Amino acid sequence: MRLKQSLFRKRRKKESLFKYIMSVSHLWLGLLSSVVVFVVCFSGAMYSFKTQISELLNYKVVFNQEKTNTDWIQPDQIKTNFLKEGHQVTNIIYPADFSRNILVAYHNQEEDYDGHYYIHPTSGAIIGSSSRSTGAFFDLMKSLHKNLLLGKVGNHMVGISILIFVVLLVSGLVLWFPKNKKQWKQGFKVKWSAKLPRVIYDLHNTLGFYTFLLLLFISITGLYVSYAWVKSTVVVSLGGQPVLNASNAEDMKSELSNVFASFLEESIDNQEEKKKDAAVSLNVLLEDSDQRLPYKGITTIQLPTEDNPHYQITKIKQESIFSAVVPDHVKYGKDGKFKKLILFSDQSIADQFMEVSLPLHTGEILGLSGIILYFIVTMIACSMPVTGILIWVRKL
Repeated sequence: MRLKQSLFRKRRKKESLFKYIMSVSHLWLGLLSSVVVFVVCFSGAMYSFKTQISELLNYKVVFNQEKTNTDWIQPDQIKTNFLKEGHQVTNIIYPADFSRNILVAYHNQEEDYDGHYYIHPTSGAIIGSSSRSTGAFFDLMKSLHKNLLLGKVGNHMVGISILIFVVLLVSGLVLWFPKNKKQWKQGFKVKWSAKLPRVIYDLHNTLGFYTFLLLLFISITGLYVSYAWVKSTVVVSLGGQPVLNASNAEDMKSELSNVFASFLEESIDNQEEKKKDAAVSLNVLLEDSDQRLPYKGITTIQLPTEDNPHYQITKIKQESIFSAVVPDHVKYGKDGKFKKLILFSDQSIADQFMEVSLPLHTGEILGLSGIILYFIVTMIACSMPVTGILIWVRKL
């Protein structure tokens, strides 16, 4: 009987219909999604430090013990050294400074496997690979975060629960909103001197208020990665265009024609590049990219593959506002001729958002400080279902 009364409570005196609906829906939706929200938030918080923990476990391999070096080994020399061992280099990642070793990814054609080595930034001597790994644990956390280990069904469960969580955040803010000055003062702090039930109530309300905007942003970026319709909505709201945005058949035909033409042009360009077979100096490409991107940053040299017959050099710029980790790209043909310069600052807001949507969701866009902030906020989100259920159980 008490359970029924708590789930279907009557409207209080002087309680507006809107606030009554918000209160009841907040309870129902919270109970419905609590387990999934807790698992998704907890697994996301655990996964956030994957890179840092992996690097810490492989500290002697990842980090350079001789930090006084001044001359980088040239990429052509790296490529030659690896070819002698039967390895075809696919990516070379130069760190921003000499505190770290260079990461080289390769493919062994004879035995058909991929691998990587960290090498000394000056001598090019192989230091080793990331042997100590926590991959199994973090793979489990990633799967729990994405689909609860339930495949496509889990994907939908997670997506629906995050949509519900967005509604909970909004309805929670409505319920938090104080009525008078006394409540305004109480709404921004936790009364630690009170009894435990009151402390739990204050934690649920106050922490929910302080983390509202960031949790809403994390939820929306998570939905952006998961659902095409959310992606389209966000891109359009930022001034971009969805793949299909036509009000009549003629407009749709025109838009499809433009999309197909662009795809066809790129496909023809790729086929033409595949036919080229010229000796290209990576040293020259790196020097040219440094002139086009004259700043210090993490530099990745991507060599041509069967699917992408281009050279691409990417620099991650950390000198922008808030030290945001944003990439700039220089694209070259298979013959080494300059093709395109793609500056992050020159892209539209919609394109910029698409470029960094994943680091925005994880907090990596702001480096380690962003990851720590997201971890704290996500752990607070984990506490929301727990404190919410405790408040509801006490009211029973």
